Amino acid sequence: MEITGSTVTLQPGMYILRHPTRNAAALSIARAPGTAATQGTMELLSTAGTHGSVLRDGADCIVLHISDAPVTLLVSAFLENKHSPVPALRVDQIALDRAPVPPPMRVPAALSTPAGAHAAPIPISAQGMTLIGHIERNGDIMAAPGTLLGDPDSLLRLEGFQVMWPDRPPGVDLAYSIAVEGGGVLPIVKSGKFCGTRNEARRIIEVSFALIGPAASGWRLEGTAHFSGGYQAPVHSAVPLSGPSGLEHLTAITLQAHPAEVSASERNPWLESATTKVFKATAAQGERVQSVDRAEELAS
Repeated sequence: MEITGSTVTLQPGMYILRHPTRNAAALSIARAPGTAATQGTMELLSTAGTHGSVLRDGADCIVLHISDAPVTLLVSAFLENKHSPVPALRVDQIALDRAPVPPPMRVPAALSTPAGAHAAPIPISAQGMTLIGHIERNGDIMAAPGTLLGDPDSLLRLEGFQVMWPDRPPGVDLAYSIAVEGGGVLPIVKSGKFCGTRNEARRIIEVSFALIGPAASGWRLEGTAHFSGGYQAPVHSAVPLSGPSGLEHLTAITLQAHPAEVSASERNPWLESATTKVFKATAAQGERVQSVDRAEELAS
C-alpha cells in the first residue's frame, strides 16, 4: 500500500467533504498542525461508517463547520500502489445567509443574464487573448487581455474556459486541454473553443496550454494557473499544470502570448519529428501520449 498526502486550508464557513466517484482509494481527513493563523474551531457531522475521518466512496460525506479562524486539513490517500491514480477530495462550500462565505464575484451588467433571457454578446478585445470562463455560482465571466479570470483567494471552481485570440498571427495557434475530477483528460481544443463543463460541479485538477503551428517557435506563453490552497503554477507551453498532489482544483488563470526569440535547442514537444512522445503527467491523469499525427491535425 502507498500513502500520499496533501494539505488544504479552509476559511470559516460550512463545507461538505466528499469522496470522488470512480476511484477505489480511501481518503483520510485529519487536522494538520497548521500555523498560528489556522487555529480555528472545527465541528463535524459525518455519515455512518466514516468515523468522522475516512471517505471510502460516493456514499460517504463529512459536513464540516469552521469558525473563528481558518483550519488546515491533512488529506491522505491510501493507494494500492504508487502508480495508482490519486482521488481528488471534493470540497463544496454551503452558502448560508449568515455564514461567512466568500462574496460572489462582481459580474459586469453586460455579462449577467437574467433567468429566461437570451445571453447578450460578450465584447471581445480586438488585440491579445481574452479569457471567458464559467465560474461556480457566478456563471460566465470575461477577463480582458492580461487580467485574471477567476478569484485565487476563494474556493470557487473555475469549471471551464475558452481563449479568444482575434489578432492571432499567421502560422500559430493555441491548443489547450484539461483534466476534470472523475472524467479524466478532455479532448484538446484550439483558440475560440470552450474546454470544460458548465453546471456539473466538476473540478478542473489539471490544465495544459501549447503554442502550435509552423510559426509557434517565434512566440512564448506567459501566465499563471491558480489552484485551491493558494498554489500557483507558471504557464509553460505543453507542460501540464496542477497542484502539488492533484487534489487541488483550478480557481483562476491568466494567459498572454508574446513574441520571442527561441534557440534551435528549445523545440516545441508538440511539434517534434515522427516519433511518439510520452508526457509525464500527474497521478490524476497517468501518462499522456501525444503523436505527430495529432500535432499536425491541430496545426492544420
